[in-house]
Amino acid sequence: MARVISARLRLQGTLVATTPLHVGGFGEDVDTDLPLARNGRGEWYVPGTSLAGALRHWCEQRFGQTVAQRLWGFQEHDQGHASFVIVEDALIKNADSVLDEIRDHVGIDRKWGCAAEHIKFDRAILPRGTRLRFCLTVEVGSDADLNQVLAMLAHLKSALENEQIRLGAAKTRGLGRVKLENGEIRRFVFGTRDGLLALLENSQGQTVDVDELARAQQSLPPKARSCLGVTIEWEPLGPLMVKAGYEGVAADMVPLVSGINGQVALVLPGSSIKGALRSHAERIIRTLLDQDVSTQDDPKRRFLTDVELPLINELFGKRGQRQENIGTNNDAVSSLPGLGPSGQQDQPADSQSNNGVDSPLPGLGALAVDDCFGKQHLSRDQWRAIGSAQDDVAMREALTKAGLQTWQEAYHVAVDRWLGSAAESMLYTVLEPHRTAWEPIRLEINFHRLPQDKRLAAVALLLLVLRDLARDRIPLGFATHRGMGTICVNKVSFAINTSDSTLANLAQVRLENGQLLNVPEEIKQAWQQWIRQARQRARENQGATA
Repeated sequence: MARVISARLRLQGTLVATTPLHVGGFGEDVDTDLPLARNGRGEWYVPGTSLAGALRHWCEQRFGQTVAQRLWGFQEHDQGHASFVIVEDALIKNADSVLDEIRDHVGIDRKWGCAAEHIKFDRAILPRGTRLRFCLTVEVGSDADLNQVLAMLAHLKSALENEQIRLGAAKTRGLGRVKLENGEIRRFVFGTRDGLLALLENSQGQTVDVDELARAQQSLPPKARSCLGVTIEWEPLGPLMVKAGYEGVAADMVPLVSGINGQVALVLPGSSIKGALRSHAERIIRTLLDQDVSTQDDPKRRFLTDVELPLINELFGKRGQRQENIGTNNDAVSSLPGLGPSGQQDQPADSQSNNGVDSPLPGLGALAVDDCFGKQHLSRDQWRAIGSAQDDVAMREALTKAGLQTWQEAYHVAVDRWLGSAAESMLYTVLEPHRTAWEPIRLEINFHRLPQDKRLAAVALLLLVLRDLARDRIPLGFATHRGMGTICVNKVSFAINTSDSTLANLAQVRLENGQLLNVPEEIKQAWQQWIRQARQRARENQGATA
């Protein structure tokens, strides 16, 4: 029997990438390891399947799996039904002004601090400011369903407008944040005479007004988000950059830039910032564990082993972690000074459910870091003139025209260890950005992705990392061992969204002059309890291997 459809609701608008975006495609590409998805016409796009997966997951988190399955469909043994949601492929609206970019990624050896062997890849991305056509249609079977579907769509529209849903790959490493603009919900009614007449008069349907959407949202309140947002206002104290994956002409090494609405700006990728924070967090844990890096001979296996540490896995993510392994890590760590006495860890109020909706998800870390862009934007022609300058004079002229008089071309040469003079063929130049202004660094912890018994301890670890960042102990970007990358943190602010009273107290935390103030006592106690338990597990593991 065919479905009985009494109405349709359509959510449509424009999705604007507020950070770069990568949705991978199938097949090989000579330019990159991870190419972008292309449709049959060879155009970049975001497949409807990718959109539907992200939107369905959000609905399951906010309304529960049972409610979401009624709308999005399910299959369990011989039971189930197809989805009532139709998500169209999202094509690029401003395709004429969008140029893809290639981002290089490399793992850092935890012992030597240089690029790890066999841990390098690159990916293609769509730049910030890419605009995508968005259309989602829901087929409704009855009037009762119509009200519930309208409520869910209203919440979904609000979430997209507030940048709460990320798309594509590397969502916790700077990519995938989108914002819905000019969003509207239209209604098409087939079950009544008036509805059919209205549809014949206006094939675009009837726009649902704001007041009706607000009433619908109140009738079906979603589960509250549980997240912590951190905004870091900062400035570089000297030259700071991430090296581009290509060479200039006059300068051998040039800064990485990324597109913004047809222009370009300096960028610190979220993967670079998150990597620096993760590396420092690992040093904290290794120091407390008295644990050295791996001594395995295979460089790739050694790197993958070194990045797996207790609490680091849950906060920053772990490659290939399976659901059944959640919570089985050996958390061996000793005391960290400065967070207070020991005590019992408080359990968050928003407990995890057994249906998998709010259980911690493996693999993807709880901490997300957005790309950070420079405030000064250049035209593509200006940047092309800088990169293609043939000599120092042409370089200086191109920098002056672009308003970058403070940038300079620095010369570097290796010294012959025997003669003490310049080593032959070891001269190179770096185009160093000086006195540049940057947007704030933005972090977010999704508490739903953390096991309950480790949420407060993970927050404590992040606070310690932020403290050390404010104390100039964590440089960012390229050549941090050679005088670059030092920063000054001017202000750190916290925005908490949770129903848990202990986590809500994080809004009172202050970071002033490198000191953590107003840290909730429950977080201090949770950290100390986690330390004691980790020490005990470490002793048990040592006894088992002796």
